[in-house]
Amino acid sequence: MNSREVGTAMSGNYSNEAQAKADAKFDSIVMHMRPIWVDRIDGLWMYVEQSLATKLDNPYRQRVYQIVDGNYPNSVEVQIYELPGDLQQYAGEWKKDRPLRQLMPDLLVPRAGCNVTMRLDDSKAWIGSTEPNQCVATTDGAAYSMSSVKMTQKEIQSWDRTYDSKGKQVSGSTTGPYIFVKTSR
Repeated sequence: MNSREVGTAMSGNYSNEAQAKADAKFDSIVMHMRPIWVDRIDGLWMYVEQSLATKLDNPYRQRVYQIVDGNYPNSVEVQIYELPGDLQQYAGEWKKDRPLRQLMPDLLVPRAGCNVTMRLDDSKAWIGSTEPNQCVATTDGAAYSMSSVKMTQKEIQSWDRTYDSKGKQVSGSTTGPYIFVKTSR
């Protein structure tokens, strides 16, 4: 059951503080990933919250991931959802024993084209990405976003970028992924 393995590896608190100190091109970011709705049988559900280290109470990204076994051996599909309503009401949910218990999956908004298919590679890392030009983006003049991920038990490397309709990068790192090291479970 690959979805459980990936969900267990994802769960925890992360920081890229070391990377940010070594390279000023990277902001210092804190990320929290917590299982939610643990009694459901339709995959493993996670609440994800990311904040600048200087603005911990004001997350810039809050999402729900549904992790299901993939269509290929040693693969999973990470389905991405947005939360409904004012996102600030969910800030800090990761701290609770039962995050997002007030919501049900049918209230979430799927991010069409933004799912990430991940496969286990020979080094036992989970590697994946979104499909090219499929994940619609609407901020800062962007037309679409691309995400690639590499995950082990101890870190997540995440490279999120947005592009305009002509393929010019609008936002995100131009030099490589953010490297989040797990600081606690």
